[in-house]
Amino acid sequence: MVIDSTDKGKPVVIAEVDWDSAFTAVHDDAIYMVESQQYHVDKLDLERKKAYVRKVDVDYYTDAMTYTHVRVIDEFQRKLSCRAIVEHGEVQVVRKVVGYKKIKFYTAENLGYGDVNLPEKDMHTTSYWFTIPRRFLRDLQFTQSEILDGLSGLAYCLHHLAAMILMADIRDIDCCIGDKSGEFFVHHGPNGQNTKAISVPEKVVDETPNKLRLDEFDPTLFLFDAYPGGIGFSQLLYEEHDRMLNAARQLIRACPCSHGCPSCVGPDLEIGLNGKKVSLAILELISDELQLH
Repeated sequence: MVIDSTDKGKPVVIAEVDWDSAFTAVHDDAIYMVESQQYHVDKLDLERKKAYVRKVDVDYYTDAMTYTHVRVIDEFQRKLSCRAIVEHGEVQVVRKVVGYKKIKFYTAENLGYGDVNLPEKDMHTTSYWFTIPRRFLRDLQFTQSEILDGLSGLAYCLHHLAAMILMADIRDIDCCIGDKSGEFFVHHGPNGQNTKAISVPEKVVDETPNKLRLDEFDPTLFLFDAYPGGIGFSQLLYEEHDRMLNAARQLIRACPCSHGCPSCVGPDLEIGLNGKKVSLAILELISDELQLH
């Protein structure tokens, strides 16, 4: 339950949020909206299943930042597409909300960040994914950190394109960069300098995560159904793999920004100054130019 405590003497229940959505929608310090009225979340009490909010009027909304890693359980389909190995199957997803971004209305400008301390959640669902053998990434004339930034920018772009192709809400699907074993994942921090590969021996988030070299694993980009058991989106994305990569390449090329923006690979403050260039280079590496004609 979401409880409006603006009037201390008369708390009022204004909404109900399902358990999974509560972690991203009504975490501490989130901005929650009901019928065009903004509310600041003062406290999320998971034990009592209550979120206490108060009315505010601000020029931003909040977007939860989540650590996600995926482990492949079963492979249903597999194909080769140029230099990428494309697959569809069942996965286990473990997620933890660790913070949030303040995003300004209309401009999508990042106004700041905050920390969130919530427990992990896990689910089984279906996913489409493709793996880029690391031997091909060595051919790119970029640093390992820049390549990780480029992969994050590519994931951002494909996530948004997938929602358009499916004609679905972007929250119906989610994405993650890691490897098929679930042993590693790429953490995309508040700015490009914090993007790194992390080993995950037991937990999604460790107090002292192990930073990895890119040549220790084959990067895999997952796009998975954001619902337990899956609802069929990943199957369609598997079938539309080539179309999505070509659409992503055209979108990034056509975008007039210099280094990255919310319309293509994400803000340059998050994916680094070379993020857009590296994302495009990775697309050129793993897709077939002839398919555009």
